[in-house]
Amino acid sequence: MQPARCIAFIGVVTVFALQLTTPAIASDDCSPTVDERSFASARELRSLNSTVAGFGVRATGSPAHNRLISWLERRVDRLPGVSVRSESFAIQRWRPGPGFLLSDGLVPVAGAIPYSDPGVRSGSLVRLPAGTPITAGNARGKVVLRDFPALDRGYLAEPLLDADMVDAGKAGAAGVVVAFPFPHEQVKGYWDPHLGTHYRLPGVFIGSDAASRLVPGTHTTIGVVAGRAPATTRSLIATLPGRSSEKIVLDTNTDGVGWVQENGTVALLALAGHFARLPLRCRPRTIEFVFATGHLHRPAEGSEFRARALDAEYDSGSVAFAFVLEHLGTREFLPRNGSLHPTGLAEPSGWFAGSPVLSRTAAAALAGRAVDRTFVLPGSDPPVPGRVPPQCSFGGIGTHFHSHLIPTMAMISGPWTLWAPSFGAQAVDHDRMRAQVLAAGDAITALAPLPRDQIAGPYLEQRQARAAGAPTCSHDLPPEWAPRS
Repeated sequence: MQPARCIAFIGVVTVFALQLTTPAIASDDCSPTVDERSFASARELRSLNSTVAGFGVRATGSPAHNRLISWLERRVDRLPGVSVRSESFAIQRWRPGPGFLLSDGLVPVAGAIPYSDPGVRSGSLVRLPAGTPITAGNARGKVVLRDFPALDRGYLAEPLLDADMVDAGKAGAAGVVVAFPFPHEQVKGYWDPHLGTHYRLPGVFIGSDAASRLVPGTHTTIGVVAGRAPATTRSLIATLPGRSSEKIVLDTNTDGVGWVQENGTVALLALAGHFARLPLRCRPRTIEFVFATGHLHRPAEGSEFRARALDAEYDSGSVAFAFVLEHLGTREFLPRNGSLHPTGLAEPSGWFAGSPVLSRTAAAALAGRAVDRTFVLPGSDPPVPGRVPPQCSFGGIGTHFHSHLIPTMAMISGPWTLWAPSFGAQAVDHDRMRAQVLAAGDAITALAPLPRDQIAGPYLEQRQARAAGAPTCSHDLPPEWAPRS
């Protein structure tokens, strides 16, 4: 090729590449916010949420979970312009079944502790108060009775529950019984820890009414009916092309229980429908909708694996930002007189944002939709000077993207109803949920045409610091099996 033609060819290729990766400004006739007149109504969101909850407990890789994923796939695949692919993961599945407890008669069981060992064991019942380590000396061959940790919200108990199950397994205990301070009907089907680590002994939850009948020293039989088997689970990645191939990534998880965990799927469906209806000129960037698996089986945490892939490609300019939506529209329930009661208020929510532009955009979107009791935050853990980023946690699966130094926002709440599916539809205010999703859509719309570096802010320096050897966040996932000793 002659030099002049070569230079011209390079120029054409360069311009074409810039068009692919540089966001185009939306046309002047494109709305700067989501038009709520054409957006899914609160009634429609409730109907979608009812359908998702109607699949039952969506344990990772279970038939119910697979049916939900296929339903989601059909919904997004028929949207104009959207293409869908899957990412699959091999797991050792745990299919839940009932637990039972015999201790001077049949004791009502609210549910099996997730991933506890299937089978039946017996031993003397021993109550070990909070703070007392579970050891071979006080627990071997015995059924350990623990009170549910006294914490402000139930989800905060996960590390303590996990530690008790691991320690009891290593100590050779016969089983673990965790007693709630709330009645049986409120904690039926409670699902936490959600690490997906298979424990070495059976464990069950009981309500306060059943706990009052237990007498330490009584010969007790504990059992869990569940199944373990190799299985495959998958994440869905739906792509809606924009004027630029640079991606905005919206993420939530698909496995869950009840109406709260995980209704982010409903939000992503509504947002996908909205953006797919817009003309191409009003989509400056491509939008990727990630319906991730593995949040209830975290060795296969789909959001983490997607974040790793985006991290690897971010420096090439192919990613603008990520936005994670979880646990939306939640109502506040608080303990009173031995049970959980609605306060009449919304559950406080966090909208985490990792750069000044993301924070300002989040605050403006919340104000524009009059969403109360939602706080724009830089993280949920104490900052560590010198680490990049200084705060690792965004309170949920947004952590995976933020800790991989992808510019990230994440909307999340942590109500008592999160892992307690018995509250059903009353756990969610769908008018509030709609306002939150509209605010999310407004933020995405406002950010879509902004320059990538402006969105990223400190993330760019943090990525450089990480490359130079600065300490960063852990990306280790939980083990699939608890240790034996």
